[in-house]
Amino acid sequence: NKIEIYIVILIAALYTAVSLATLTKFPFVHFDEPWLSGLSRNISFNGDFSVTEPFFDLWDRYPHAIKIIFHSIQIIFMKLMGYNIFTFRFISFLFGMLCLFMMYKLGRLIFTSKLSAWSAVILLALDIQFIYASHFARQEIIILFVLLLGLWYTFKHSSDASLKHDIILGSIIGLSIGIHPNSFIISLPFGLIYLYEIFAVRKRKLSSLIALVCTVGLFAALFVGISLYFDPDFVTNYSKSGNQFGVFNPLTSKLSQIKLFYQKFYFRESGTYYMPDIILQFYLFPAALVLSIVKLFAGSDAKETKIKLVSLMLSLAAINTGIILIGRFNQTSIILIFPLFYLLMAYLMQSLTKVQKYITLWVLAAALSASSVFNFLQYSGNSYEKYLNQLSYAVSPHSKVLAHLNTGYYFDNDKLHDFRNLSFLKEKGISFEEYIESNDIEYIVYPEELDLMQQLPEWYSIYGPMDYYDEMQKFIKENCQQVYEYTDAYYGIGISKYIGTKDWKIRIYKVTKQ
Repeated sequence: NKIEIYIVILIAALYTAVSLATLTKFPFVHFDEPWLSGLSRNISFNGDFSVTEPFFDLWDRYPHAIKIIFHSIQIIFMKLMGYNIFTFRFISFLFGMLCLFMMYKLGRLIFTSKLSAWSAVILLALDIQFIYASHFARQEIIILFVLLLGLWYTFKHSSDASLKHDIILGSIIGLSIGIHPNSFIISLPFGLIYLYEIFAVRKRKLSSLIALVCTVGLFAALFVGISLYFDPDFVTNYSKSGNQFGVFNPLTSKLSQIKLFYQKFYFRESGTYYMPDIILQFYLFPAALVLSIVKLFAGSDAKETKIKLVSLMLSLAAINTGIILIGRFNQTSIILIFPLFYLLMAYLMQSLTKVQKYITLWVLAAALSASSVFNFLQYSGNSYEKYLNQLSYAVSPHSKVLAHLNTGYYFDNDKLHDFRNLSFLKEKGISFEEYIESNDIEYIVYPEELDLMQQLPEWYSIYGPMDYYDEMQKFIKENCQQVYEYTDAYYGIGISKYIGTKDWKIRIYKVTKQ
């Protein structure tokens, strides 16, 4: 037992060291990261949660409380560790470690064997999609932690269907509304599990589900109430934002999209998000699900074990249903199903002998490790610090600039104006020159990406129409002086299929017109 404990501690230490060492190297910094943390910084700077993103002044943005807890967490860490990409990815790393801890706790409730529980933890820890989520300064890894915590709490108290436990579980889910709208996705598994335990195994009463729904509903009402305080037109404005992402598309349209959603992962097709190679998982996961169903209903597992495993399978169905109902099909939400599949794989390993378990575990661990290393090496050459340092040769962090949002960790609050604003110039009746002058912009940090997008209108869906392009070129030619130029294969462009394909130019122009 002592040897096993030492081995676990050693593996955990190595995993932690490698994870921290690669925290700013993998994946490449996506503009969502400075977007979220930039809003947190502006909230902190103004001492007001009702402010919006300072780098979007033409894009109509509306305050709400749906992510208020997430921004509060970011603000706390920002004050402790400073405003940089490591700080905000460190939050994800910590919640990633908490996810692994909850995986073990969950595994111990399901399996009789500690090895089976550890197998699920090890396989998840080595999975590239999990590593990605725990290295990415977004909310998905926190939402995943809430899901695992909720499942553990549900299974832990499945034999004690008291009102207190329903309220506590509802509070866990309800608080996640303040993290991300995907809290809706992770709420569905618990509703389906309750229905299963009420009508199929008769372990709960309908009053338990009512208590759960009412508790979550009260938290939802609280966050909506705060949002209405921030913005009296919150419902209209939030609905308008959702409509832009297809949230209100017909259900038939959303159903047809789920196949395309998974195809994009298989073929690694993406807009701006990094898409790791998860071909291995595309074969492992369906096999694990089918074999688990066969083993579950043909085997002699204890009744409680069967209930928990059916609950995991229902959770998989519920998460996919949630993704369909929301209709955004955000690629980062895929991580929510991964732990459930690894728990099913650990369940299948239960029937093996101890030697067979170890062999299977090490083979799968080696395959997942090789896949993760391969994915990491593809982007190991990127250096976000170098990209930002290049800016310092020509422009001060205190200067007003028009630049790509991925430069956000270099400039002071309220100094950066993102290129995405420019697609709204025509709508607002403002010329490019008027925009530069009215915002006292001193420098234009011009990525070659803009030239590529002008030639490829299919990317307008991400960055908006480029009606301003010719006017911008004319202004730069007549009223600006190039003061610096550098290249970067990773941060000179934000479209994932072109990242790393060549050294993309970034030109820095000083606005000379007074």
